[in-house]
Amino acid sequence: MSIENQLKDVKTQTHDKTAEIKVEAKETVEPKVDAVKEQAQNVKDTVESKIEDAKETVEPKVEAVKEEASEKIQDIKEKAESDAKGANASFQAQMQEFKADFLTRFDEFRDKFTLSQDDLVELKEVAKIEFNSLLNEVSKFSKEIKEDVSKHKEHVSEALERTKENAKEAWHKVKDDKK
Repeated sequence: MSIENQLKDVKTQTHDKTAEIKVEAKETVEPKVDAVKEQAQNVKDTVESKIEDAKETVEPKVEAVKEEASEKIQDIKEKAESDAKGANASFQAQMQEFKADFLTRFDEFRDKFTLSQDDLVELKEVAKIEFNSLLNEVSKFSKEIKEDVSKHKEHVSEALERTKENAKEAWHKVKDDKK
């Protein structure tokens, strides 16, 4: 037998043996692949179920935190509006008081003078002094209002920051509870 024939025989035998091994491997591997696919599907279903459960648990907690934050913000806004209205009413009342006081003083001064040219000049000077005094009081009151508004603004900012932090803490707690 020649070398070529021997090579052909070896080649044929190798080819036949390879085909035989492929069939055996396919018969062995296919059930295992199917089992792995089935296990993967089971894991996927379990993960999806757990995610759905987590959503059902987390969403109400998040909504509750959002609602609580919204209520606190609304309370703060209402308090700020109430304080602003009170400050405005107080300012208006004080302005009315200043105006009445000024008119009373002006009437008193006018009654004291006989309205000669010198008296009118003196009245003018007294009116200037009183008016400047009144402006100083209004300026002081304006500064007080600005300070009060500034303090209230700081208070509102701090309250909003606390609410934000509480919401973050609640969110992290809900996330940590699920893990």
